[in-house]
Amino acid sequence: MIKARYHPAWLWFYSSWFRVLQKIHFRKISVICDDVFPEGQSVLLLQNHFSYYDGYWSMYLCNKIFRRKFHVMMLEEELAKRMFLTRCGVFSVRKSSRDLIESLTYASELLNDPQNVVTIYPSGEITSHHQQNFKFQQGFARLTGHSLIALAVVLVDHFSQARPEIRIYLKNYSGERTAEAIELAYHSFYQSCILKQTP
Repeated sequence: MIKARYHPAWLWFYSSWFRVLQKIHFRKISVICDDVFPEGQSVLLLQNHFSYYDGYWSMYLCNKIFRRKFHVMMLEEELAKRMFLTRCGVFSVRKSSRDLIESLTYASELLNDPQNVVTIYPSGEITSHHQQNFKFQQGFARLTGHSLIALAVVLVDHFSQARPEIRIYLKNYSGERTAEAIELAYHSFYQSCILKQTP
């Protein structure tokens, strides 16, 4: 696997570059959340994966809400093409491989540090954000441990404007820590976010 080689300067550059792109391509970004994420615990962030910008939305949450160090799991074949992302906290995973265990072990070690956020896209691939009931990939439940679990749903709409608006719905999960319970809760949360998505 490819491990993260975190460097603050690279993270600053990457974040700054995407802030510029955000202002060009999007009208507004909002985080809708009534929950709190207390300090002293790491965060496992489960987020839908539908666009090129998903890593930036995860980083945005790390900076604005969690105030912890950003990490995200990415398919190894994609990360190998963009090795500079390792400097921003990105590490690799290979599905259907013995390396999957190594990646999950590495992610678990990151979550042992209360200053870290580890983002997982449980669909394991890019899917339309209209697809609400995607199947979670196996293995993520190995990371639930004692970290906070955050559920994030990112939705984009133009409404009556030329440029789209990004809304990130965020929830602190507090239910059973089984794969089945978390997947069910995520899909239920996703449905509730869709219902809230009005102009």
